[in-house]
Amino acid sequence: MKLHDEPVEIDHLTRLNEYGPDDLFICCASFEERSLQSAFKTGIGFRVRFSIIFVIEEPFYKKQVDDNLFKLQAELSKRTSEGVFVIRCQRDDPVEGITQLKNIWERCRPKDPDESFITIDISGFTKIYLLELLHFLVAEQNLGIPRIIHTTQTYSPTKLTRGVEQISTVPNFFGTISFDKQTILVLFLGFEPERALTVWKHFNPARTIALVTNPPRNNNPDYLKYAKKNNNSLISQPNVEVRDVPPDDPYAARNVLEEIYHEVRDSFNMVIGPFGTKPQTIGVFLFCLEHPKAQVVYSFPVNYTKSYLRRKPGRTLLLPLTPVVKS
Repeated sequence: MKLHDEPVEIDHLTRLNEYGPDDLFICCASFEERSLQSAFKTGIGFRVRFSIIFVIEEPFYKKQVDDNLFKLQAELSKRTSEGVFVIRCQRDDPVEGITQLKNIWERCRPKDPDESFITIDISGFTKIYLLELLHFLVAEQNLGIPRIIHTTQTYSPTKLTRGVEQISTVPNFFGTISFDKQTILVLFLGFEPERALTVWKHFNPARTIALVTNPPRNNNPDYLKYAKKNNNSLISQPNVEVRDVPPDDPYAARNVLEEIYHEVRDSFNMVIGPFGTKPQTIGVFLFCLEHPKAQVVYSFPVNYTKSYLRRKPGRTLLLPLTPVVKS
């Protein structure tokens, strides 16, 4: 796999294994049109032994989800030689979803764990499911980092979600909290201000670092302006410092967290809230893989805005990732 570089836009998805079909293609059927894009970019030469489609239940958007599931099943069945699995799971219970994956793992696991050929399209996953899926594949199965594809969305200066239903620590990312230390809260910010602000109020941290996407995708100055305006209630608070993080480079996001960690590790518990882009969430995973004492927290939205539902797919990117060195 290519070493760390820049995100690369792709028009066609080819297989990784030059001698035969890949092992796994994993994606998620969501209400978003972009959840279809990677599967539709697979060409005639793309072959895979097994495809796994997660379906995270969204009762308010059931028709859109079911329509996209049908399209994904139809497309992937053309490219899959041994079976297409569908995993239906609840939005607020990622452990249950990964348990279903574990139940079929003996049937669809890679033939050679030392040289696996796995592609994940992260576009339709929620961030908490994405963290749990990577933990299972990389930390539990020791398979190394898979190839990761992400389809962006067109920009719109509007909020993505409304309200907050609950706050929870992400399973397997509980970290180690010392009562002798204060808390620093590191929040990746985007267009979901209520979710980030609610977490900030819940923790009441001694110090907060707000990570804002900059430079924005396509160098759109309106994106950065709106992101800061959108999160003004948080970033205007005392003891909140704003720093930049790029949108689609997981290792750059990981490096930003690494810098913060080395500044504060002796005096603060580090808590991370991933409310930015999904590639940034991959960066959170990479960081926690090396620093398991950090805690990751998540807040669930009440619902999604109409503007979110109307957003169209943007570019499909191959994310730059370095394989994990196995022990």
